[in-house]
Amino acid sequence: MMKKVSVIIPVYNAEKFLVKCIESLVKQTLEEIELIFINDGSTDLSLQILKKYERNFPQKVIVYSKENGGQASARNYGIQKSNGKYIGFVDADDYVDTCMYEEMYKKACNEHSDYVECRYQYLKIDEKGLEQSIRPYGNVRPYNNQKEMFIDPLVSPWNKIYKSAILKEHGCFFTEGVIYEDTAFYTKVIPYLHTRSFVDKAYVYHYLWPGSTMNNKKYTRIGNIFPVLEDIISYYKENNFFGNYKMELEYFCVKILLCSSLKRIAQVNDRTIRNDLIKKTQEFIKIHFPNYRKNKYMQKEKIGLYMRWMNKVTIPIVVSTARICKKR
Repeated sequence: MMKKVSVIIPVYNAEKFLVKCIESLVKQTLEEIELIFINDGSTDLSLQILKKYERNFPQKVIVYSKENGGQASARNYGIQKSNGKYIGFVDADDYVDTCMYEEMYKKACNEHSDYVECRYQYLKIDEKGLEQSIRPYGNVRPYNNQKEMFIDPLVSPWNKIYKSAILKEHGCFFTEGVIYEDTAFYTKVIPYLHTRSFVDKAYVYHYLWPGSTMNNKKYTRIGNIFPVLEDIISYYKENNFFGNYKMELEYFCVKILLCSSLKRIAQVNDRTIRNDLIKKTQEFIKIHFPNYRKNKYMQKEKIGLYMRWMNKVTIPIVVSTARICKKR
């Protein structure tokens, strides 16, 4: 029997946070829901915790175990195993409001939506161990059309549900083995989301954990952004989407390279690697988007002035300045 919503939760060594996450999911007010936990090679007590909930909630909780392959691999595995009309994703160290999936599913049905998004609370734990709200990233909002989805979005999947048939029929999966899997997934799905809905409530409690944004292992993988963006561009061209979305895709890719990617590059301590990444950034833009300064979104958006100002001289200055500010 098809469920209304399948929620996919990758789990890797999450024993400290897992119970809070699971409790928020098994208490969902939506009855016809399946909770698919993918134990991605955990070496702590995560699997034991999952098995306990699987025994206690056999109608809702499904646990699969696989060798460690990363979050993208676990999510893809879950998509293939899912049986819901809609698919959502939750990170094992977050938790959600107990009415989240019932409200989002109702919205999807009422508006015949391919996609539903909600707001979220961005939290950190202070020195006293208390939750503290911090400023969210990404401009979470309703979209009037698909092209708007390229402009300052939150690409993370954990505050959204997608129509399952769209993901499966069009092969929309997460790119494995890279640290920008959310970016690739979000962008590739956009052309298929003809009807979109928005729930103006914060149902997800998403944590910023110390060191989670960029740990030492990820430093060496910052260059993943180039093949990921290459893949996105190729995907749009191969599926005849590029002509319709060229302006938006150009803005989206250039903004990533000149904003969030440069911030990450600035965190690389090895000067040779850092300079090589700067050079690759300049070359990528020159090859794929040489005339990006004429893009209409560069004129409209506030950040556009900064991006139009960037060139082979100013990019290294921005990176150096970011490093200096970080040390203070």
